[in-house]
Amino acid sequence: MFFVDSHCHLTVSRFVDHPKNEENDKSFIEKYSVDSIVKRANAANVKYMLAIGTELSDVDEIREISESYKNVFRSVGIHPIEAQKTLMAFTQDEIVNTIKNHSELSKTIAIGEIGLDYHFEKNSEFQQKQLFRLQLELAKECKLPVSIHSRDAITDTISILEDYPGVQGVIHCFSGEKDFARRSLDLGFYISISGVVTFKNANELRESLKFIPLDRLLIETDAPFLAPVPFRGKINEPAFVVYTATKIAEILNNNIEEIAQITTENFFKLFNKACR
Repeated sequence: MFFVDSHCHLTVSRFVDHPKNEENDKSFIEKYSVDSIVKRANAANVKYMLAIGTELSDVDEIREISESYKNVFRSVGIHPIEAQKTLMAFTQDEIVNTIKNHSELSKTIAIGEIGLDYHFEKNSEFQQKQLFRLQLELAKECKLPVSIHSRDAITDTISILEDYPGVQGVIHCFSGEKDFARRSLDLGFYISISGVVTFKNANELRESLKFIPLDRLLIETDAPFLAPVPFRGKINEPAFVVYTATKIAEILNNNIEEIAQITTENFFKLFNKACR
């Protein structure tokens, strides 16, 4: 039995800049080095991880991480929060060429994290939509699935995805709205559950989980964020995806072995460029 963390952030800056890093000393950097994180994941039977790209400045670091560890895959993409900054700093040709060049590498199995975020970046709605569409076009051209971020933007997210039939992907860190799940599933998307499902106030998510077919279910940490209970409020890491899987098994009255198996099979079915 082993698990796959279908969405995690592994760049050094994500951990060093985490609000819970109150030390920022050598011991912290050693504890949260990629090597230490991967070793703890392996010890917890988390056999594979997908390291997610969020901006053009991290493409080389994530490439190095994925090439250093056989069981770490990577994506390339621009997070919606980075949309305005990216479009000011790079031409469209530079964005396209960078994503296309990195998408051709063997360990790049997805375009992401892409989408819309009106919670933090409502004022950049136009730029977000522009970049979202551009990256969906690239996913279609490169024949890669996408990892979708959508926060306070369900209607626009679905509307745009409907314009790109044939593009497959996953709604990452699904927040619990049943109608969002239904419409995403109708488009052929998978749905990924994070440690939020273990939170005391996540009743809507737990109810919606029962609506998701097992053959469309993925699990993730979104590390270093959203650590599951009993680590809530602390720094998250791929090893903790086991706690999310355990909670899912409990909610669905399944055994943990079945959840591990089906979510692993789903991962390799969706991200079919990945090799076990």
